[in-house]
Amino acid sequence: MKKQLLLTATAIVMAFFTLSAQVTPTVFADGLPANLIGLNFDEDGNLWATQGGTGNDDGKITLIDPEGNQTVFMTGLPSTYIQATGEVVGSYRTYQLPDNKVLIVVGEGAHDLSETLLTVDKSDFTPGTPLTLTDVEQVFDVGGFSRGLGFVNSNPFNLDWDEEGNLYIADSGANSIIKRDKVTGEFTIVKTLEGNPNPLPFGPPVIDPVPTKVLRKADGTFHVSQLTGFPFIEGASKIFNLDAAGNLSVHEEGFTCITDMAFDPTDGNLCVMQFGVFGPVDSTLNFILGTAAVIKVFPDGTRDTLAQGINGLSAAFTFDAAGNVYVSDLVFGQVLKFQLSTDTDEPVVAATAVKSFPNPFTEQVTIQYELTQSADIFAEIFDLSGRRMATFDQGRQGAGTHAFDWNGTNASGLKAAPGMYVYRIQVGKQLVSGVVNLTR
Repeated sequence: MKKQLLLTATAIVMAFFTLSAQVTPTVFADGLPANLIGLNFDEDGNLWATQGGTGNDDGKITLIDPEGNQTVFMTGLPSTYIQATGEVVGSYRTYQLPDNKVLIVVGEGAHDLSETLLTVDKSDFTPGTPLTLTDVEQVFDVGGFSRGLGFVNSNPFNLDWDEEGNLYIADSGANSIIKRDKVTGEFTIVKTLEGNPNPLPFGPPVIDPVPTKVLRKADGTFHVSQLTGFPFIEGASKIFNLDAAGNLSVHEEGFTCITDMAFDPTDGNLCVMQFGVFGPVDSTLNFILGTAAVIKVFPDGTRDTLAQGINGLSAAFTFDAAGNVYVSDLVFGQVLKFQLSTDTDEPVVAATAVKSFPNPFTEQVTIQYELTQSADIFAEIFDLSGRRMATFDQGRQGAGTHAFDWNGTNASGLKAAPGMYVYRIQVGKQLVSGVVNLTR
């Protein structure tokens, strides 16, 4: 019998929604479907959303102002569909540099400018006329360096700077941390992470470490996070300590598929992004929607989940100056805001006021919710792979108790397969979600 190191899809999803975050997210920005990955604020409070595209060299960067208004900053960035893995790779992150410069991290792919760092000048941008690759001023060829050393793959994913301005890059394809010297422009390997033996009867004999983020600490050393490769075993990801000499040690372990890290500006504690939990290989073979989370790690090793209720999967998060969390949902193309700073506003609908019954169900399930004031209601139901099964445009509804019914059919009117399904209810800009279990 297969060793049960992976939870069943039912157990994972039910545990997630049972322990859903106390803070209900709101939709800060919508309509960003092109593989939304990176989020970073600039000094003016604008959020920069980096989108990896659809695999047709259509990556782009969208600037979102504090009111949520969107302006496309750059288009035509490298974007490649990797048939072997079924994923799209391309533009991952955007960082603000001095003198109006912007640094763009471009991951693996087939484009000539894949596996590079690109710089452009913000002063060349006019709203309504996005920049393109013709506006690129500098190209830092990370992939050329990695492959020149014999690494088969290169996939620059994230980075940070030391106090002297040297770049430390997490190359998740080469499984290495790479330094780029600010003065000479030369690349060097700081540390190549080692994989771990695979305890499961499927997958490669050694699991790739897949570093995803380098984060500078107050003492000048770094944290390094990892995703780990297939079969993405739950609890196998670690956070490391790394110094400039390449000495690596475990800081914390027992995480699952970390893709981002940041320090909470309100208390200085480390926070990490759990991309999602991988489902059973014999049935799901994909990450399970709704299992992304932002987790705070305290100095004594205890942890607190800051953000859940992310309906899809998420590769990145960031804080604003007040300590609120913004998360990218790359499945549904949204930026979700978790209001963690003091907020006396009563939510229009509380997650605890949403009920589904009967659950499990065989023919029809009722999803009931209670509004504290009038709001526009739109609901959707998805399977665990992200396929939309049904939509319910409830229009504007007044305060009180409301409900909608799902008869267990898909968008074509055919009976859906037994299993777990995710419902999302968007109430104005607020978002609540849960799961229902269809049995036959």
